[in-house]
Amino acid sequence: MLFGFQKGWTACSSSQAEVAPADIVDITIRRRPNCQSRYEDFHYKEASVLETVARDASAGDVKSVHAAIENVGLKEVWLKIAGGEKACVIDNVIAKQRPRLILEFGTYVGYTSTRMALQVNAWGGKVVTMEMDPVNATIAAQNASPDGSLVLARNHIEMAGLSQAVTVQLGHSDDALQLVKERYGEQSLDMVFMDQRGTAFHEDLRTLEQLNLLAENAVVVADNVLKPGAPYHVWRISTLPHYATDIVDLREFGSAPVEDWMTVSWVRRTGPSYGQLPREVRELNELARESDRFRLKAMATSMKDLVGDPLDDFAKKFTDEFIKLGIRTSMYVRTEVVDGCAVSRLVRLAEGESPPKWDGEDPRDEIKGGQWRGVIGGITFACEGKFMPGHRQIAPGG
Repeated sequence: MLFGFQKGWTACSSSQAEVAPADIVDITIRRRPNCQSRYEDFHYKEASVLETVARDASAGDVKSVHAAIENVGLKEVWLKIAGGEKACVIDNVIAKQRPRLILEFGTYVGYTSTRMALQVNAWGGKVVTMEMDPVNATIAAQNASPDGSLVLARNHIEMAGLSQAVTVQLGHSDDALQLVKERYGEQSLDMVFMDQRGTAFHEDLRTLEQLNLLAENAVVVADNVLKPGAPYHVWRISTLPHYATDIVDLREFGSAPVEDWMTVSWVRRTGPSYGQLPREVRELNELARESDRFRLKAMATSMKDLVGDPLDDFAKKFTDEFIKLGIRTSMYVRTEVVDGCAVSRLVRLAEGESPPKWDGEDPRDEIKGGQWRGVIGGITFACEGKFMPGHRQIAPGG
């Protein structure tokens, strides 16, 4: 039994005839449904994750839920989750920031929202996660309430035992952000995690500023900034003076050959640039168009199936364009496999230094879900010294 999935699936089926099936390439050993509906054709990967969690995870054991999701991404099919090296970045930011309220753009299957909630729950913090896709929202949580939010029932968040720490908000960000403001108030967000369409990051972040939702020294983390890409966002957070930004070079979870970037930006609420756009750079327009094209291809197949030309050529073009603009990566994530466990840590690059090239090793060949951890601490972020001269550095630890 798939923990209430059928109920949520049926609720979505009224508009089934209006949705054309996706052109999906079958890239995994996981079977697709024998009697697939149009929604199953779109969401066969997500349904597989839900089935695995229901079978392999233990109710109330968040680590078992994460291990089950990771195992699908490592062993069966590429999943758009911020695991592995990306989780190391998020964990370090949370340890540094200790946020009381986190806003996530893009719930997907609830992996990152529950990872973040596991940490902030220790000091009474909460995560609000926004999702446009009703099927993904059903996988993460269920039972829509009259105001459009979701009362957490079963599925991944409830299975993880974190329903008290995570709220799923169904709807487009234009509407959902107003509800967040009404519910939590101005200057309420200590941290934002952006995992939606990359070419919308800059506008969504600007909206957060204009709605006065960000707390002083809030931190904004963005994923998939290089692949598929978020060129406008990189330009904005790297040039406007109210940001202190690090660009982190790392590897896609479940597909080490795929290089990606994450950005980590601390935000000051003062100054004339707050809530504004930077000067226009025309070269970024073509990068944005290509980013959206690659995003659509990755949604229909898998990011790891796009390795090589033309994706690598695009990534090189993206990187070279920003180097010409004086913008480079400032950190990378180094991963080693030790005693059957992948261990990742953040490493700061020297000025002008490039991150190391991939050495051909892929941790997914040696580990399974639940066997990847990040080292917390031992790293200085760009905000320290610029915005927070007295901010303490966290000692290295597990």
